[in-house]
Amino acid sequence: MEKKKLQIGVVAMERYFSTDVLVDILKRLPPSSRRRARLVCRHWRQLVDGRTTEMRSRAKLLIWDTLTTTAYVVDDMSSRRRPRRLYRCHKSLVGTCNGLLCLCGDERAPGGGAVVTVVNPSTCETLAVPPPPRRWHDRNRKRWHEQYSFAYHPITGRYKVVHLPCSLDPVCSFNAVHVFTLGETAWREAPVGPGGARCNLAAGVVSIDGTTHWVRVMPSGLAVDVVSFDLGDERVAAAAAPLPTPLARDASYHLTEVLGRLGFVQGGHRADVWVLEEGRRWSLRYILGQPVPRPQFTYPGQCVLTVRDESAFYAHWWKGSPMSSGRRLRHDDAMRVGYRDEGTLVANMMAPHRSDEGYQTFAYVETNEPLDHYGSS
Repeated sequence: MEKKKLQIGVVAMERYFSTDVLVDILKRLPPSSRRRARLVCRHWRQLVDGRTTEMRSRAKLLIWDTLTTTAYVVDDMSSRRRPRRLYRCHKSLVGTCNGLLCLCGDERAPGGGAVVTVVNPSTCETLAVPPPPRRWHDRNRKRWHEQYSFAYHPITGRYKVVHLPCSLDPVCSFNAVHVFTLGETAWREAPVGPGGARCNLAAGVVSIDGTTHWVRVMPSGLAVDVVSFDLGDERVAAAAAPLPTPLARDASYHLTEVLGRLGFVQGGHRADVWVLEEGRRWSLRYILGQPVPRPQFTYPGQCVLTVRDESAFYAHWWKGSPMSSGRRLRHDDAMRVGYRDEGTLVANMMAPHRSDEGYQTFAYVETNEPLDHYGSS
């Protein structure tokens, strides 16, 4: 009986509301509600999935100035207009998810640890995140944000803040991962297994498609493999992914996101970028003769971003395939950017910084999603 009433209600809504109006209603829902809306009928599932794909395809470039702690947005990658200022604060940027920014302050919270907040620049709403459960200490407060990752779980539609409670040394050890879900009141502690875990925070803590990744290292600092932490059941995956290529102890490398997949960048001024495919197999997808910004350098339309003089950002597109053509890279393709390739200037910040006070790049999608249903702002 209830199912029949629901079907009648759906038919009535589709009769009196156009598809555009229905899409506008659905996109105003929080992610968790949109996920439940997928279960109503096939038509609604297609609309929600299409909306998610649309959001990814229209992601913009967000440039974070670590010196002035200011976020800028490049609205059009094909133009040379100056990036517009989006948001300014006195914190470090942990990451972005669906238009929300996770920020980490240098000041110590009352319960110990860093002050973490989530903001929506479009609505100016702010949500405070309570400090992690344990007191942990590190004298280098300017790098506290490296211990955190901001994640979105696509199945549940929940946002999560992940914290690795360890030092900022080249080799840091920890016994558990701290996870805070927006809308809840307390952190949860997830053990990483017997013997604990070690990672190199300088290589990044990256969250993609409901999973958080970090590079596991030996006590000597030698990188071994990539560990994955499932944010659904909040546990470490049984099998780690071996690195795509052997590394020396002093090698330059870091993790990144490549169009929704985990990427591994090896090198500095010249870099090879490997992407983790199905079956935990790595494929060499980019051979780059120019430095790339961190943490994200790939954007919709087969666009690769490089940086020159530490402040000028250039876009490179797959040769023979304009960004509007929709052509996808084949499984065995590797995009190459030579050191002489000019690319298209998309942003010149006009203010080179030192390497420890540079610019970071993220994907950003403007949203009016409210934060008030996750807690008091």
